[in-house]
Amino acid sequence: MFPLIGIFGTSIYIYFYGVVWYEPILLLVFWFISGMGITMGYHRLFSHKSYQTNTFLEWVLMIFGSLALENTVLKWSSDHRKHHSFSETEDDPYSIVKGFWHAHIGWVLKNTTEEKSRIVGVKDLEKKSAIIFQNKYYYHIAIIGGVLIPLLIGLMYGRPLGAVLWGSFLRITLVHHATFLINSLCHYKGKRTYDASSTSRDSWFISLFTFGEGYHNYHHKFPSDFRNGISWFAFDPSKWIISILSFFRITSHLRKTKDHLIFKSKFETLHTTLIEKLNNSNEMYQNLYKDKVSVLSNSANDILLSWQKIDINVNSISSYIDKKHLKEYRSEIKKIFKDLHNISRKLNKRGLVTNTI
Repeated sequence: MFPLIGIFGTSIYIYFYGVVWYEPILLLVFWFISGMGITMGYHRLFSHKSYQTNTFLEWVLMIFGSLALENTVLKWSSDHRKHHSFSETEDDPYSIVKGFWHAHIGWVLKNTTEEKSRIVGVKDLEKKSAIIFQNKYYYHIAIIGGVLIPLLIGLMYGRPLGAVLWGSFLRITLVHHATFLINSLCHYKGKRTYDASSTSRDSWFISLFTFGEGYHNYHHKFPSDFRNGISWFAFDPSKWIISILSFFRITSHLRKTKDHLIFKSKFETLHTTLIEKLNNSNEMYQNLYKDKVSVLSNSANDILLSWQKIDINVNSISSYIDKKHLKEYRSEIKKIFKDLHNISRKLNKRGLVTNTI
């Protein structure tokens, strides 16, 4: 119903009454509010507990997330935790193994058994005041915040129907499908930099519509990290806002994956893929590159082991000597990555294998 009204209803309204600038702005503002409620609240705070915050912000994020009409925090978090615990199996609610359509929206439309639809694994959330309140008044919050407020804004400028169509129906449709694309397209198209064995993939493009949630391969490898896009240039507004709030002590205990683990996963993925390529190449190229890959891999393992010893001891990072070593390790491992990527590109260029990452 929402998609039909959101797409066709808004299109018909535009045909007859045109567009005023208030309405796209209304859509974008409510998209941002409800989208951040899902990413910062439902996903990173409640489902993964990747950071902590005060009760007030928990309430704010609960209310914002409710406006997206993606169910309650308990149901959303239960399904999402199942997705990570049983990824790509029968017990994964939106498994890509069952097809693109199922992962995108089919799982929502499908009548599942009572046992599979039960809310489980969220006992840690059940005593939070915001969530207790939401369970009692979920639809009240969603309708008042997501429909009535846009309606009142529309009344102020004389186009209440346009405000509801843009700020409620079309906005909810777009927020839903942006979220669903993470379950479908981000398990189908993109790069697998951190875990080649997972169907999850990184997509900077999807991140633009989901406030940073598109870096899905990284997220599946390190789900407790409060960041999805770890590069400074990666579009991840959720990460930026959580970080800024921590400066004012509104958020705390931000969970970050240690650098040596990130580089280790990148190396293992690159190395595994490169070995597969070499094994599928002819004998001449195996003889040409296999020993070089072995030497580079041994060097990378030695660096990562030394890096780990420093990284594990948090206190040692304050040492000038250790900081210098960390800088050297980072530089050396990047050079090894560059050499391995060059070998990979040479193999691809000669048409020996196709790139799987």
